Amino acid sequence: MKKNKILIISYYWPPSGGSGVQRWLNFSNYLISYGWDVTVLTAKKPNYPITDKSLSRILNKSVKHIYAPIFEPTLFFNQQTSFLNTNSKGLISRIIYFIRSNIFFPDSRCFWIKKATNMATNFIKENNVNYLITTAPPFSTHIIGLKLKEKLKINWISDFRDPWSDFFQFKLMPMMSIVRKRHEVYEKKCLQNSDIVITTSPSLTLSYSNFNDNTVTVTNGFENYVKKVKSKNFLICYSGMMNNVQNPSKLWKVLFDLSTENREFSNDLEVRMIGSFGKEIRNDTHIRKLNGKVKFKNYMDKEKLDSELSSAQVLIVCSINQKNTKIIPGKLFYYFSFRTNIVAFENPNGDIARILDETKSGKLFDFKNYDDLKKHIFNLYVKHKAKREVKFDTKYEKYMFSNLSKKLDLILKNIS
Repeated sequence: MKKNKILIISYYWPPSGGSGVQRWLNFSNYLISYGWDVTVLTAKKPNYPITDKSLSRILNKSVKHIYAPIFEPTLFFNQQTSFLNTNSKGLISRIIYFIRSNIFFPDSRCFWIKKATNMATNFIKENNVNYLITTAPPFSTHIIGLKLKEKLKINWISDFRDPWSDFFQFKLMPMMSIVRKRHEVYEKKCLQNSDIVITTSPSLTLSYSNFNDNTVTVTNGFENYVKKVKSKNFLICYSGMMNNVQNPSKLWKVLFDLSTENREFSNDLEVRMIGSFGKEIRNDTHIRKLNGKVKFKNYMDKEKLDSELSSAQVLIVCSINQKNTKIIPGKLFYYFSFRTNIVAFENPNGDIARILDETKSGKLFDFKNYDDLKKHIFNLYVKHKAKREVKFDTKYEKYMFSNLSKKLDLILKNIS
């Protein structure tokens, strides 16, 4: 029987690090095992913000690759214009940031669209590929998908890891109204021309269903459980990027106040912040007052990160401190692999609360909540001191990549 052939277009791919690349890396591995013929078109010598060479070792060798040349103007943007430091007031930084926000459409990876489209067109025709998957951000990949759909008769699945025109980072940018409108127009075009739209959150699925009835949710996930390691300290960890707009400032105040009120808590407290963090977070008054108990560490590969987080008593998840973000941070599902307490921050009516309740894996707090957060953190500390193990619901399994891939396999096979 002839294999169904899939071309996946993804900017982020090993050796890129982060949760964005792990989504389709794992899906590709499982699709191969289900009999699909998978090829990935990605960027040649891209400017990845973080790398993780360990991810290349878990990629199925049967996945084939095409590399499209890319020119990235981000090479000329300095750290002052990164999304972590959007409140930089330097004139040059503001000019560069304005250019970045308004000139490069739909994003700074726009210069690979033409080359990637041509390479994908030739590959699809020469190899009789019948399924195209584009995953974004960056949203330039969906522009490539739209062009291919218009040129070729191919089943197109657009995967939205984040919302497009409502992308939280776009809200922080000095973007002109005409450019914002252009994002909305192309977002709608991509949604309406996709055979299937996949999102990572139920709220985004609900929103995009207004433009395409064939919109489904396939969340991010995790691969395996990680063996826990006992720790004497009361260890709180966060991994990944934390933008200023994600800052859980009440948490730092809670930890400082508990440390001031309780010497034993202070002696046992350890906080590890692993990844990249905005200046507002690094310079937080209460973090500084904790006198070195909060340690900032650079990104590390997944194998080392697994080891680093395996002894944590609390894992922190921060959504975006904006209304209606429609985003579930990928690290929430990664944290499930540790089967430990999750403390999450999100404004009301988001998706995280439902998942935490379903899995009984943790508790959600509003960014403004101080009193309840303080009680909860101290209760977790008391349980840690009493060496009481937390038992978690078995519903974690539905978020394993092995099970999510079965759902994805059915979605692809049911495209009419």
